[in-house]
Amino acid sequence: MSLESKTLTIKDFTFGDGTPRICIPLMGRTGEEIFAMSKVIRMEIDRLDALYEDRPDLKIAVIEWRADYYGNIAESTNVFNILRHLRETFRDRLILFTFRSEEQGGEIRNDRVHMGMEDIMRNVVSSRMVDMVDVEAVVGNYNIARATTRLHEGGVKVVLSYHDFEDTPHDVEIEEKLRQMDILGGDILKMAMMPKNQFDTRRIIEMNQRMVIERTKPVALIAMGPHGIPSRTHGKESGAALTFATIAGACSAPGQIEAKDLIAIMAKQ
Repeated sequence: MSLESKTLTIKDFTFGDGTPRICIPLMGRTGEEIFAMSKVIRMEIDRLDALYEDRPDLKIAVIEWRADYYGNIAESTNVFNILRHLRETFRDRLILFTFRSEEQGGEIRNDRVHMGMEDIMRNVVSSRMVDMVDVEAVVGNYNIARATTRLHEGGVKVVLSYHDFEDTPHDVEIEEKLRQMDILGGDILKMAMMPKNQFDTRRIIEMNQRMVIERTKPVALIAMGPHGIPSRTHGKESGAALTFATIAGACSAPGQIEAKDLIAIMAKQ
């Protein structure tokens, strides 16, 4: 299978071509906090673009709105206004909408994840202001397939994600999970795991290298925590499609480093 058949291009950014695309999480409890943080992120993006103007491959590609932090997520008008603001602020970047459950490292209680979720997703898709939506690979195959189908019908790509904050599964478990995620319609297959040592991190990097060859979709395997930092900074070695970094210290998962530091490391590779 050719490399082109394994890549995903959304607007100006291609995933799975050997260069990890940088994603910045944006979190806020209120609209005011979200608007203020989006301004900080935009200013840093512009600064980094100017600093590395001869390296378009190092551009921050994705802004991930972690909507599970937002207190008024059930109010469709408020959500629309925030999405419109993000779209206007980041016209030249991709918007990823994420609604993370407590089980998967987010802010939404597990027993409330599905309450009104269909309405929220319907409003997000109909807004035409997001490029990708994160779907958790723990909600049951029927729900996953249903969500990915509806999102694709709305012209939205799917980041199918799985997080393990306790351990790094065995290679065969990782491989099987990715196979299922591929079948269920994920456009980008993302797994984040907690290594207990540097060996686990090396195993994750090498597994990503294998999956680039074996899977038909862009893959992002991430090692979290301090042991996992090499998996975030050496995406070119592993072939990871995505890597996550912070701006102004706003981490959404353990082990994320500042975007300016990540880009400085990647620029030397």
